[in-house]
Amino acid sequence: MKHMIVAFSALGLLSAQANLAQAQSQTLTPIRMISFGGATNLPAWAAVDKGFFEKEGLKVTIDQTAGSAEQFRDIMSGKYEFASTAFDNIVAYTEGQGAAKYDDFDVAAILGVHSGLNSVLARPEIKSFDDIKGKTISVDALTSGYATVLYQILQNKGIAKDRDYKIISVGGTDARLKSLKENTSQMAIISSPQDLQSQREGFNILAEASVEVGAYQGSAYAVRKSWAKAHDKEIMALTRTIIAAHEWVFANKQAAVEVLKARTKGMSDAELSSLYDRLIGPGGLNKSAAINVEGVGTVLKLRSVYGEQKGPVPPASRYIELSYAERAKTGK
Repeated sequence: MKHMIVAFSALGLLSAQANLAQAQSQTLTPIRMISFGGATNLPAWAAVDKGFFEKEGLKVTIDQTAGSAEQFRDIMSGKYEFASTAFDNIVAYTEGQGAAKYDDFDVAAILGVHSGLNSVLARPEIKSFDDIKGKTISVDALTSGYATVLYQILQNKGIAKDRDYKIISVGGTDARLKSLKENTSQMAIISSPQDLQSQREGFNILAEASVEVGAYQGSAYAVRKSWAKAHDKEIMALTRTIIAAHEWVFANKQAAVEVLKARTKGMSDAELSSLYDRLIGPGGLNKSAAINVEGVGTVLKLRSVYGEQKGPVPPASRYIELSYAERAKTGK
């Protein structure tokens, strides 16, 4: 009888714990996030894996997009509330220069992901920039994303757009890698760890984007202004969590490497350690997820040269909203 009582008590405890877990999950607000692939997702991965979002009352899921066109279609349709995307994409779509035009487009960057941590990757036979002459580069979209960065890097090497090489638009990192491997293009901008993994396979890293173009705002965390205005509690919870996650990554190497290990396949412990060092180094993750204001200026200057709209550089305030980060820091 005593054993039966103990067993029933244990079952009751398990049942109570299950009910509590279910009740807690039901009180969490679901947030759907859409991102490109790559290790610069580390802070967001950590926020999910370590329960940082849940502490702020959020249940966040992260999906990977096929490319910027699909990503902004899904954001504008309301399929996703939160995004990590190239800041340049936000500028392009705001100015009606994206793959599609939206009359009610109101996406803004609220925090920074990284400051241009991408490599110029080339096929094995392309040993130098001169070797790309007469060949093809692949980009996500022709006038947005990191396409303008690659155009500028090539220009710096004396290789002119619309004269010395062809350009094809194929989509996100996976699509560009596929194009390189199938030899439909010979050069592309690729994020980590795919660039390092490809280098092991014989591909050549010819340059680091952040070194070549200087200060740059790479990817940014973004939301629709209309959604944020109607969901102040949620947007502030997201902001606080992302800031905390970036600070945690910088302060906790071993634990952050463990998150990378769980989320990134095919890399040794030594390679993961080196990848972490790269992520927190020059051009890497933004400290405290702060937007790189100088880097924003670089993006806008490049767009004034290579984007569809030539002329004076527009004000950064058209594309960024810093009030949420400011409130998160002051606790207001």
